[in-house]
Amino acid sequence: MAQNTIYIAEPVFSELLQRFDGEASFPPVKKIGITTDHPGRRERELLGTVSPVKISIVKAWTDVDAKKVESMLHLILDNSRLDGEYFWDGNETLVEAVTDFINAYHPEAKEIGISDDADVTAATEAAQKKYSQRIYTEVIPKLDELSIKYTIIKNGRGVRFRLDEYNLTLGGRTAGKYTLTIWSKTKTTEEALADFENSQELSANGSGESTRRARIPMSDLNVIFSSISKYTQRQ
Repeated sequence: MAQNTIYIAEPVFSELLQRFDGEASFPPVKKIGITTDHPGRRERELLGTVSPVKISIVKAWTDVDAKKVESMLHLILDNSRLDGEYFWDGNETLVEAVTDFINAYHPEAKEIGISDDADVTAATEAAQKKYSQRIYTEVIPKLDELSIKYTIIKNGRGVRFRLDEYNLTLGGRTAGKYTLTIWSKTKTTEEALADFENSQELSANGSGESTRRARIPMSDLNVIFSSISKYTQRQ
């Protein structure tokens, strides 16, 4: 029997990407979609050898009006939409936020267990291990130089830290470049852009109440830390 299922997935591995940078890791991106098939079969499609990017389902729910829930989530998250069903997850909280939303407003939804694809899991773990090592050898020493306190994101995918009223996440190493995401509950987008050199507005469709303000995308680490250093020197 066909199921009405909503799922959250993330890109985890790309053979093509690894050819260019064997230590590359995907930026923090999530996909929110629906399927009438069992999520396990849908995941195998997303992990299929035809696709250049392997996408793994993180969570899935059935026994709910998946199309309606998907539309609501896409509307709520429009300020962080990258393209279609793909959303920026700079502070790595999207899965938790969607889970809380479904639990609160759709308690009838039933979570479905997702089995891991062994080959993709092994490849992902290998890439994450190399990426985690880069976080420790490239990023953390620079934070220590500036005496910035930080928290390492699960699996070593990046670091979180706070500068005055700004919360920042640094991660998403791809082809030797990183992304810095900047957000604040009190600062405006314009203030964030002025405070951090080389930053860009996170989304042209951003809500005025959004806590996601700006980012420095896919840049050399020296560029990002130059921006951070200049901000700290002005304070």
